[in-house]
Amino acid sequence: MAGRIPEKIIDEVSRKTDILDVVGSYVNLSRKGDRWWGLCPFHNEKTPSFSVSPDKNIFYCFGCHKGGGSYQFLMEMESLNFPEAVRRLAEKAGVDIQDDDGGEGYRDNRRALEDLYKRVSKTFRWLFVNNKNAVHARDYLNKRGISEETAEYYQIGWAPRDGEWLYNFLLKKKYSSEFLAESGLFSPKSPRWSYFVDRLMFPVMPDSERVVAFSGRALNGKEPKYINSPETVLYKKSRQLYGLGQARKKIRENKHVVICEGNLDVLSCMQADSGNIVAPLGTAFTQDQAGLIKRQADSITLLFDGDDAGRKATVKAAILAESVGLTVKTVKIPRGTDPSDILCSQGPETLKKLIERPINIFDYLLDLLISAKTDNTGEAQEEALKELTPYLDAVGSDVRREKYLRQLADEVNADPVTVIREYRNNRGKELLRTSRLLSYRSTDLETETVFNPVGDELYLMTAVAVKTEHFTTLRRSLAPEIFRDRRALSVYRVMDELSVDGRELSTEVIVSKLDDEKLKSYILEKAVAGIYDQRADGTIKEKIRILQIRTLNEERQELQKLMDKGNDTGVDAVNPMINNARMKRIVEIDNEIQAR
Repeated sequence: MAGRIPEKIIDEVSRKTDILDVVGSYVNLSRKGDRWWGLCPFHNEKTPSFSVSPDKNIFYCFGCHKGGGSYQFLMEMESLNFPEAVRRLAEKAGVDIQDDDGGEGYRDNRRALEDLYKRVSKTFRWLFVNNKNAVHARDYLNKRGISEETAEYYQIGWAPRDGEWLYNFLLKKKYSSEFLAESGLFSPKSPRWSYFVDRLMFPVMPDSERVVAFSGRALNGKEPKYINSPETVLYKKSRQLYGLGQARKKIRENKHVVICEGNLDVLSCMQADSGNIVAPLGTAFTQDQAGLIKRQADSITLLFDGDDAGRKATVKAAILAESVGLTVKTVKIPRGTDPSDILCSQGPETLKKLIERPINIFDYLLDLLISAKTDNTGEAQEEALKELTPYLDAVGSDVRREKYLRQLADEVNADPVTVIREYRNNRGKELLRTSRLLSYRSTDLETETVFNPVGDELYLMTAVAVKTEHFTTLRRSLAPEIFRDRRALSVYRVMDELSVDGRELSTEVIVSKLDDEKLKSYILEKAVAGIYDQRADGTIKEKIRILQIRTLNEERQELQKLMDKGNDTGVDAVNPMINNARMKRIVEIDNEIQAR
């Protein structure tokens, strides 16, 4: 089991990590003043609203309001938890992560598995290239038109015929049998027997450095044709794409992805000079995979097989892609073929031309629909609209949706106005049902006036969270008991705890410790906007003065009430010293207020 990562290590990794390097590997950034701007990887936009502030080590999007530090960015982009993100950045920063007790540096289960899979991948690759028993694997790739350069680029390997070879090999490398049993490489029914026997091995690489799983293709007609690694702490098949690690650079350059069905199709498209190609791993295209692509690209081309299953997969993938804001096109593959078949039978140039000349996805969907219809009756027209509605609902642009509706009307020989009205009526009914459900889910936070207007307390604590060097002055000047705004108090408490623990105060760390997502967003927005950069000192002093005067006034009012009450009832008449003390304190308060 992994231990808890010490806070001092988390801070050290953060200090040694350049957020521009982290974000810049996913987003094209341009400098404007002291900040960097780019298109947000978390939502669809045409004008950059995503900003990085390297001096504060934070990012923030003014459009979708996501923000945080290097850890938060990596967690969002790679679907990692916090310890995983820390360890990933620690490795790049050259920081050793130790146990809480300061013992030897250790590797948690995830890191150990990463090391194991990397070693096994290199072993499979060596066997493919050098072992005489792998000649049939090499011949298979060669017959499929895949060059040795492409095989090397994707680190294609071969798993031996001896099902126990890998287990014995790894035992000699000092891996324990207990660890290997949980590695996802061996059968739970027979722990010494590899999942992959006499198979062409495709390493699954989410980036250029890591191997998280394998996909093995059978040779000599064995079944099943493909076996994929079981899910582990490294690998969730619905969240990974084959070829993504090799395609990342091209995807960032082109902001475009080509998606095909299988691993061999990816290699075939690479032979046709299409480097931004990926494939799902033995599953239908998923919402998580669509979101993963959206973080790096604006559009996709679907290149699925030319059979009924491929056509159905195209429809489903198009809906998912549109729902996350991706523009979709598709390649109409000849029936009964796939990209690998085209490469073998017609050569790379033909495949390349197909990939470079995709058609609009709605044209494709409409063609599928119309070719299946035999009449243009009212019932057939209504059915056509019904079948296309899931895709139309996913389209984010009203202009584009209306264009498609008019195109549909033209194809089914219907009145465009009627088709548009029918669609809107049906959609309006659905939206009404949805809004009624949502009306019962409102929270106190949604109904509360969260940040408008911003009181003195929240304004002050936001400024101090951005300009953390002023916290010592603040803590000397104001006690936490004076804060009535729960959000301002939560910021104070976080900073106080960090200070007591001896940790370095930074906006990035403070925000990561807060639970209120809206408060996090608010602080990050102000930090990235730089509104305190020029006048923080004066602003903070003025707000402290206002709150001190407020506290003094409240004390004065309470003393005056007690005096008035005592005079009215005569309770304090026998002890004039009490009233004199109260009066003396009131005078002191008046002098303090005047002095401020």
